[in-house]
Amino acid sequence: MKTWDKIIQASIELFNEHGERNVTTNHIAAHLGISPGNLYYHFRNKEDIILSIYEQYARNLILDTFPLMSDDIEPLDAIILYMDAVFQAMSKFRFFYANLPVLLAKNPSLREKYVEVQELISKRVSDMMISLREAGMINFDDEELPDLVSILRLVNTFWLSFYQTQNIDNEIDASVFYEGVLKILVILKPYTTEEALPEFVKARELYLARHEEARLAG
Repeated sequence: MKTWDKIIQASIELFNEHGERNVTTNHIAAHLGISPGNLYYHFRNKEDIILSIYEQYARNLILDTFPLMSDDIEPLDAIILYMDAVFQAMSKFRFFYANLPVLLAKNPSLREKYVEVQELISKRVSDMMISLREAGMINFDDEELPDLVSILRLVNTFWLSFYQTQNIDNEIDASVFYEGVLKILVILKPYTTEEALPEFVKARELYLARHEEARLAG
């Protein structure tokens, strides 16, 4: 692994474990056993590291795991793949979600990239909602779509922060992410058609089982 990649990987691990605010470039260099000068050869400062991490996150979510709608993918499968992708990405980059407003305020380049990526994600989620409606699985009015998409993305983006503020023991494990998926399914249930309800119930049962398994394992 190249030094650039090692710095990114170590930074993600340290940010997740200790919180981004508590980790300096000196901590990262010491963790890797390299000099601060070697780190600065690759990154000007911590903000540069975080921007590179976010670019990796965006590729991971949008290019690698975000499902593109097609005739080969059932609409409900697509949205479940989407939820899995989002919460897996949140698990890997959870420090980012824990301190999002502050990170964006400190780094204008990061904010610009974040807004650009979020606009693309919003379009993808809208496409999935429309595909679900066309497949007869959910039903909503056109004017409801923007709000529905915003609510779904709101839960995805801030679920971890909400969870950590509501619990004394706020350790994040797989069960927390599955709980987030269950919240998404609750949001969608009122829009579910009678014909599609058994499929949604099946999806909920799947994630309830995963949540329980992860909770017991934790």
